[in-house]
Amino acid sequence: MSRPKDSRKKVDVARPAPPLQHNPFAMLGEVDALKNLPPAPEAKKVAATPQRKAESAAPKKSRGRLVLRRETKDRGGKVVVVVSGFAEVPGSNAVMIANLAKELKGKLGCGGSFDRQEIVLQGDRCTAVCALLEELGFSVRGVTTSP
Repeated sequence: MSRPKDSRKKVDVARPAPPLQHNPFAMLGEVDALKNLPPAPEAKKVAATPQRKAESAAPKKSRGRLVLRRETKDRGGKVVVVVSGFAEVPGSNAVMIANLAKELKGKLGCGGSFDRQEIVLQGDRCTAVCALLEELGFSVRGVTTSP
């Protein structure tokens, strides 16, 4: 059930379109309530206190050591990044690994899965994966940069 060819309307792009006749924001300049608004508050500059500097200088306690590796085996030449080493991470379980995989996939904008004690992320994104895991408090070893 398709339409006949002659019923389709074509837009002529050879000539310029006429200018818009109506400005939807024109009336905002005439509203008295908008004229009497107080000025916007200025952004306050927060000086770094010595306490904040001390916190940032102190090393964060690591949640555990994870190992990254790049694989192409049995994937038709496609590169994946495998995060392993969860067996040595204290308090790791399938739920924690699944939540971490979901968070990594969301932040990286890629696909992936987790299988037993490993997270498999699609694409050659070793540097980004390493940065995210370190941000989450893990110590990362293995392939930490892309070639």
